[in-house]
Amino acid sequence: MQKDKSTTLEYYEYFQEIYNIFNKELFSNELPNCIITITRQKRVMGYFSPNRWINNKGKQNHELALNPSYFSSSNFIEIFQTIVHEMVHLWQYEFGNPSQRSYHNKEWADKMESLGLVPSSTGAPGGKKTGQKMNDYPLKNGIFEKVCIDIFKQGLFLKWFDRYSNKSTFIINDEELDEEDIKEMIDTNNEEEILTSLYTTIGDIVKDTLHIEEVVLEESKNKSKYCCECGCSVWGKKNLDITCNLCGSDFEYIENIN
Repeated sequence: MQKDKSTTLEYYEYFQEIYNIFNKELFSNELPNCIITITRQKRVMGYFSPNRWINNKGKQNHELALNPSYFSSSNFIEIFQTIVHEMVHLWQYEFGNPSQRSYHNKEWADKMESLGLVPSSTGAPGGKKTGQKMNDYPLKNGIFEKVCIDIFKQGLFLKWFDRYSNKSTFIINDEELDEEDIKEMIDTNNEEEILTSLYTTIGDIVKDTLHIEEVVLEESKNKSKYCCECGCSVWGKKNLDITCNLCGSDFEYIENIN
């Protein structure tokens, strides 16, 4: 009996397949393979690190890193944008002249635009096209957007998401996206409908989401307040037997917090 594919393999194979598609359709397969990693580095949705890896024979390899903490609060197309954004950094390292310290220069910006992604410091029309920190947005009817439509037509959608989002105010309780819901959403030849799906926040179509305020409230339910003789207060579950390290007196139950 054939064993089911491991979740790890399923997860990483997805990103490799998306990388391969973009490499073929946007870069004519000229980009080398790189090591795709999942990272939780703060304040970035992804990054490119040249020659970060080395094997036992001395061969070096680049790293393309993605931060899953932002996936569920992003649109599907934003995940694709991040991948291609970093692939352009890889392209520039291999074939162009990158600036120092990850500065997004004109060469990088021109390449992005040629692929249908418009650089913008604000992530919207009107922003600066070069700089240290750079976002981007898809050009309407551009080649990038068309490739993303084709990816969705093939049913290639991410299935696993971090339950705790960094970017917005919901927490996902389901560990896996409902495939039937997604299939129904993308099972169409109408490109406008597919575009609507691509620009839909992933968290909006995942069942059983909670706003962060609800989560905090849920966690605080039935907690009890305790005070000691010196006036210190603590909160915890019912019937705690605790002593204050400052005055040495026992904490006494005051009230239940609901």
